[in-house]
Amino acid sequence: MRLLVLASESKRRVQILTMLGFKFLVIPSYVEENHMGRPILTARRLAFRKAFTVWKDYKFATVIGADTIVVLGDRILGKPKSREEARFMLESLSGRWHRVVTGVSVISPKVRVSFHDTAWVKFSTLKEGEIEDYINTEEPMDKAGAYAVQGMGARFVEKIVGDFYTVMGLPANKTYRVLKDVLD
Repeated sequence: MRLLVLASESKRRVQILTMLGFKFLVIPSYVEENHMGRPILTARRLAFRKAFTVWKDYKFATVIGADTIVVLGDRILGKPKSREEARFMLESLSGRWHRVVTGVSVISPKVRVSFHDTAWVKFSTLKEGEIEDYINTEEPMDKAGAYAVQGMGARFVEKIVGDFYTVMGLPANKTYRVLKDVLD
């Protein structure tokens, strides 16, 4: 079996890959995340850049990179740069549906595979105090769309249509299938 490398230090992605039964190294890519253009292409392009950046130094390995973005209407909500931006994002998501797109790239010496998955998320209507209390936890500050579905942000999620793990940061079934094909 080929060495698998996760080009991310995301605890969520580490958790998902571990849950899927893979053994891997974690080597962060530190690629700047510019969210411009169409959401699916943006997520896939960033996932590829993350994987390729690490793969250049580990060409003997299979490297997986991923990027998750939150999309409200036609606007991409990245990671908030301030408490005010987090508040704005959460207020914008309140009571509305949005989509979460996770792009994934797997690069090995013989294979380059990129894919994405989209899930729809419905937020409950949030009160100002709920938003402020959540921001005070600091959890929203390094999360796309200013919330963590697997954390305290779950209390705002009324419904998910699609793969929960896509919202968390790595579509479980698609990732498992692709990695099994590439690594076997």
